[in-house]
Amino acid sequence: MASKFDLVIIGSGSASTTVAFRFLKEGKKVAVIDQKPIGGTCALRGCDPKKILVGVTETLESARRLQGHGISNLSGVIDWSELMEFKRSFTEPMSKRIEDSLIQGGIRVFHGKARFLGPNLVDVQGETLESEKFLIASGVKAATLNFPGSEYLIDNEGFLSLPHLPENIVFIGGGYISVEFASIAKKAGSDVTIIQHPERLLVNFDREIAGILTDHLRESGIKIITGTSVKEIKKSGGKYQIYFTGNGEQSSISTDLVVHGAGRELDSDMGLEEGQVKWSKNGVAVNDFLQSISNPRVYAAGDAADTPGPKLTPIAVMEGNIAAKNLLYGNSVKAEYIGIPTTVFSSPPLAMVGMTEDEAVKKNIKVAVKKGEMTSWYNSIRRRVQKSFYKVIIDSESKRILGAHILGANSEEVINIFSLAIRLNIDAETLMSTPFTYPSDTNDIKYMIG
Repeated sequence: MASKFDLVIIGSGSASTTVAFRFLKEGKKVAVIDQKPIGGTCALRGCDPKKILVGVTETLESARRLQGHGISNLSGVIDWSELMEFKRSFTEPMSKRIEDSLIQGGIRVFHGKARFLGPNLVDVQGETLESEKFLIASGVKAATLNFPGSEYLIDNEGFLSLPHLPENIVFIGGGYISVEFASIAKKAGSDVTIIQHPERLLVNFDREIAGILTDHLRESGIKIITGTSVKEIKKSGGKYQIYFTGNGEQSSISTDLVVHGAGRELDSDMGLEEGQVKWSKNGVAVNDFLQSISNPRVYAAGDAADTPGPKLTPIAVMEGNIAAKNLLYGNSVKAEYIGIPTTVFSSPPLAMVGMTEDEAVKKNIKVAVKKGEMTSWYNSIRRRVQKSFYKVIIDSESKRILGAHILGANSEEVINIFSLAIRLNIDAETLMSTPFTYPSDTNDIKYMIG
């Protein structure tokens, strides 16, 4: 006999817990299923543990830059095993904390792989669950790569759990995961290479500012190979030989470790066909209300949903809130993907929100582009930073902010002001007239748009 629920949630990350607790407040019977430790990618094997590593490596790099300017006799090095222990001090108790909060609230938690048996039934570890509604919020996995030897790659979870940092690491793919991890590994002492199929890194970011970061990464000692296709990886002893082609020529490189940073896709192994749920590699096909277009009982949120929003934790929380309202009260709320900021926690970090300059040109929007180096500005000088740059896209007629792109310290914080401006239609003149703390990085916004 099947156990009956008002809502069954597949996944236990940010979107899942957001919906689960909303249903609890309404007195609903809820089940959460996850084949991995409860807590989801961000808290356990993604952005949070990554930022712990970034914080330590950034702190050491900052101290090195200031050696001879008030800091002397610096001999600091990264102890990888200590760094991993520090990371685990956060991640290991977090899963139990989240699971305990679910159970204490009255939510049934199931450990195992969920598989649809029909439009209103799922199986987990041989137990059948029947539900009026379902939420798929199971995240994504590393994309399948179709070349011999791809099974040798480790993913983000593997990198963030390395007991020892290898002497040489190659990252396949040039998106934010590779750039972030490569920055961490380089500062921790590894020789690092990034192999990217397109002609440039960070293809979803502004071309000019991504190019400036790429040049800086190269100057820091990271080898970057673009316009290249990996053909095969062979393992011999404890080493890997990567064979790739670019400009019609074949080359190879030997390394101790190969890391997958070439995109993510839906982990569709949950009987979606039996559940009458249409999907693609981009996620579950949903309408504007995050409802499955093929099975009205099913909703999706976060990385597992095929929506226009970027695959980010704040979007998962936002979509979780929207899905909860629509699941509980009927379809009435749509997601709004305007002014969503995102940051590459490289060295230095690169943050963006809104349009790139290329996008504005394609849309034939008349814009004013404010851009320039910030390396000679006070906040760069006091930190002895080697590279900082900004670009702001402003509508020439309305003077409203259309996009902002910042490479530099604390850019992940400054970009939030631009995000607010875009979402609330705040124009450049209003930003200019707003008193900000001085001498903060946020106050530099006035110089960016003035």
